[in-house]
Amino acid sequence: MIGDGFTTIGEWWWVIGGLVLLGLEILLPSTYFLWFGVSAIVVGALSIVVDLTWQVQVLIFIALAIVLVIVGRRFFAKRRAGESDSPINRRSEGFIGQTFVLMEPIVNGSGRIRAGDTTWRVTGPDAASGRHVRVVAVDGPMLKVEIVPEA
Repeated sequence: MIGDGFTTIGEWWWVIGGLVLLGLEILLPSTYFLWFGVSAIVVGALSIVVDLTWQVQVLIFIALAIVLVIVGRRFFAKRRAGESDSPINRRSEGFIGQTFVLMEPIVNGSGRIRAGDTTWRVTGPDAASGRHVRVVAVDGPMLKVEIVPEA
């Protein structure tokens, strides 16, 4: 009964099913559909070239899906481990050591500088606007600065 369905469907359904799974991968946040989709496409392509029974096709699909999920998880785990060094979402840390001009004076330990296209709140010793300050640390959204001695 099940075998009749697989034999009448043909090998192109593996390819179509794989493409549907790859489409789900685009819509849903995971990486599992990717490996099942690739497995289905490989089984479909293999079935087009080699005459396989539906039982062998299913076994190849299951084995290939398991292998690809394991290999894929390890691959992405290594890539995610390196992401902690990524400067994305930590733009302010790139300002450490740079010198900027105070846009607003530092009064009672708080002022503003312009860095690129953004103004940043700074903390440091009181200073008049127009003075040069150097970023020495980052504390959340605040930059800690020191006054650059005038030459």
